[in-house]
Amino acid sequence: MLAPLAEESDGVGPSSSASSPINYHEILAATKDLLLSLTPNNPIYAAFHDDQVHDPLGAGAYAFRHDLVEPILLELVSDELLSRDPDLTGKPPINVPTRPIIIHAGAQPNNSPHCGTLVVFCYAFAFARAVRDRLQAQTAGTHLDPPPVSVEITFVDTAPVDGEGLEINGIQYQKSYRDVPGALETYMGDYQEVLSLLSTWSSIPFTTTFQSHFFSHPSMPSILRYVTTHHLTLGRQLSPKHGKLALRAACPVAGCSLAEKHGRLNTYHPSSSTDTERITLHCPRHGPHTIRLTNPREVARLEANAPTRNLLRSMSQLLDTRAHHVRVTGADYAGTYQEALLLRPLAAGAKLSKSLYVREGGYDMMKVFGTDGLCSYRVLKERVGGGAEGLRRVWKEMGRWMEDPKRLSRAWSVEYLAGVVMGEKVEDGAGNVDGVH
Repeated sequence: MLAPLAEESDGVGPSSSASSPINYHEILAATKDLLLSLTPNNPIYAAFHDDQVHDPLGAGAYAFRHDLVEPILLELVSDELLSRDPDLTGKPPINVPTRPIIIHAGAQPNNSPHCGTLVVFCYAFAFARAVRDRLQAQTAGTHLDPPPVSVEITFVDTAPVDGEGLEINGIQYQKSYRDVPGALETYMGDYQEVLSLLSTWSSIPFTTTFQSHFFSHPSMPSILRYVTTHHLTLGRQLSPKHGKLALRAACPVAGCSLAEKHGRLNTYHPSSSTDTERITLHCPRHGPHTIRLTNPREVARLEANAPTRNLLRSMSQLLDTRAHHVRVTGADYAGTYQEALLLRPLAAGAKLSKSLYVREGGYDMMKVFGTDGLCSYRVLKERVGGGAEGLRRVWKEMGRWMEDPKRLSRAWSVEYLAGVVMGEKVEDGAGNVDGVH
């Protein structure tokens, strides 16, 4: 079907003539038609590129064109100076942070880590290593000791378990992973394996936390009092769809655990002479139940959707004068939404999946093309080397992003990552890509 086109130039003469280039437009169009005719019931659509990678400078790429670490460290020093005790103002100014630095990232453990999660995890450890190395270099030969640098991974174990929710009169209810026995353990081994490998390769320690740890922070009751006092304004800002503050808690009745997903039925009670601040939540089966903000054990039961959780986390980290916090996050949370709520987020890549919105069969073609390893760490191990080789390739690519920070300020296609992870794509200095496809 394509041979005649390759032998003609612009539909006029043979391609052997130097003055008659091949009509690529017709070849590409014919290729698309061929694919559609081969699979009419489950069409495959062809995409074409020139096998070059372009890193246009703009926005963040200008600011962090040559270095990402130094601007972040300068901001941490500034934070430290601004928050110093007045009694310390007579001491000489610091030029490196002195508090421990924690690099944060998170994930919903509702699947084996896909490539987007691996990118974020790898970048968190790569950035932590770069920060540690820079601090060690800056303090060498001085009286200063570099502060410890670590990674903290938060698992969103309050994500909804598929098939466990229901809707009543337009109100959605869910059961969270932490409330369904055994649900959380399905993929946790994969996450622990990935994190352990990255910690070994980077020589950076890590810890893992869950939502109960987050809501158990000592500052959380006072933050919640502020947030619930302003729930009308914050609800409109954080959840324009419903206009409600999306706080929830699982029904405490044994065997139930339903939580009203968006907090639309919540009522908030300020303190009075006879009662303390509390939130009343609704279960469709067992009626109202209450969280008292003065009771840490009850507060630890709370859950929040992503925008509300980001706000609470930012406030608690801003109040923490014992450590510095920097977050690495997927670019689907970047922009005004994220940057208005988080302290100096580092966006890493575009969103590669969102199970809530991907229709059934959305990744079937990746199996056909042999790139389904990008959807699952377990599959990746089978497809690439039978072990950690696929993860090692992601780790290697993130090292290149650290060396050339402008790469962080752009979105990478699944096609590019497939070449890197499944076929060891290698880019030369001119932006041309060679690799196994």
